[in-house]
Amino acid sequence: MRKIPKALYPYIGGFFLLSVFFSSFSSSDPTPAPTASPTQTATPTPSPTQSETSTADASPAATEEPAEPAGELADLLAQLTLAPEMGEGYDRDLFRHWIDSDGDGCNTRREVLIAEATEKPSVVGDCDLVGGVWYSIYDEVTTTDPGDFDIDHFIPLKEAWDSGAHSWSASQRRAFANDLSNPQALIAVTASSNRSKSDRDPADWLPPNRSYHCQYITDWVSVKIFWNLSVDEREFQAIRRVATSC
Repeated sequence: MRKIPKALYPYIGGFFLLSVFFSSFSSSDPTPAPTASPTQTATPTPSPTQSETSTADASPAATEEPAEPAGELADLLAQLTLAPEMGEGYDRDLFRHWIDSDGDGCNTRREVLIAEATEKPSVVGDCDLVGGVWYSIYDEVTTTDPGDFDIDHFIPLKEAWDSGAHSWSASQRRAFANDLSNPQALIAVTASSNRSKSDRDPADWLPPNRSYHCQYITDWVSVKIFWNLSVDEREFQAIRRVATSC
């Protein structure tokens, strides 16, 4: 083996020291870099959907219970009898109408026309009406010709039959069909509005004149109570809906 020259000893020693130094540095445990703590992020609050926004922003009126009828109508509604309709057996001839109950020569139809004229006609001969002006509240039509107007049974005869008149005597049905004692029972209106109404109750028909609706259902209920006629559920709910705005 060849000997290392003494002249190289200092270099070898220095190299050895450097090796030891670097070896010691690389083998020491490095200080771990600090790990970032998780950031506390707030859980995002979901934005309300369009429908939720509408609900949240809605005025209290939008979520309140429907209004209840008040005053006279509320009192009248409380007196109604709720019952299913008869629905069969009706015949108009079972209600004898347009009689001359007081024997003055004017039948029920003419008596109503005379009573409801906004300008009174002259009554001549066999209760012929001359002159006069009439106003139909159903559709706000005015006429000077009484022939243009029908006399409407406020509670149609078939509606009366279905609501209790089927159990009446013939004399009771005649009295109903010619009722001059109750101002709401009979009304002079245009023939067209009377035919439009036909035998329908407020669930299926209300007058074209919207400003008259409250009075219409008030009179409807009043006549039903007067004659002890019932209302069915659908009819009652329709009356109640109108009544809440009166």
